[in-house]
Amino acid sequence: MIFGVNSETAQPGTRPEGRGALAAYAYQQIRDQLIYCNYQGGERLVLRPLAATLGLSPTPVREALLRLVSEQALALDDRNTACVPLTSRALFLEIHAVRGDLEERISRELVTHITPEQVAILADRHRAFITAYEAADPRGAAIANVVFHSTAASFSRLLLTVGLIRGLWVRMGPIYAATNCLPTINPADADHPHQLMMDAFLRRDADGLVEALRRDFMQARSWLEPLLPD
Repeated sequence: MIFGVNSETAQPGTRPEGRGALAAYAYQQIRDQLIYCNYQGGERLVLRPLAATLGLSPTPVREALLRLVSEQALALDDRNTACVPLTSRALFLEIHAVRGDLEERISRELVTHITPEQVAILADRHRAFITAYEAADPRGAAIANVVFHSTAASFSRLLLTVGLIRGLWVRMGPIYAATNCLPTINPADADHPHQLMMDAFLRRDADGLVEALRRDFMQARSWLEPLLPD
């Protein structure tokens, strides 16, 4: 469980009762679908089909969509239909840089208390990344990468910072969803940044961890930036 949902599937869970609770439920479900690469930039979220998918009436789903529009996670097209905004290269670089700064902060805090059992969970998430890469599955690799980083963040005690990172992932998820190529570095390599991060966690090596994280961000940039419009 990552950020309160099953990140591999991000499927609707137990539906609450009451209008406000239903709107919050719809908001969380749609937001998680954005984070975990289920929507691409330019995709339209048509109200009634979406409500049917969530098992809800249109009213709470409409409220959730408008909330996401107000947060710039979604936009309205000329027909007033919610859609996933396209991300320019310049905006990607801005998001990528801010996310890097926040994840460095999280990492320096996390390295002080992460347990071997939690590192083992990260290793399991990374194995899913390797499996997708070896199956030549770009979307699966993208999702596995998101899950690895969000799992690490879920172990942090800096809850406000984790919330900010999650807000950035709402915009990053659709970028990863649109990728049609594999990462530029094989995640099975012993010197892959994820592996170096896990090794640094076990050594309680904050500087080594941040160096590995920065390498990972450089690799992600080389993977995604060429796919984006100017």
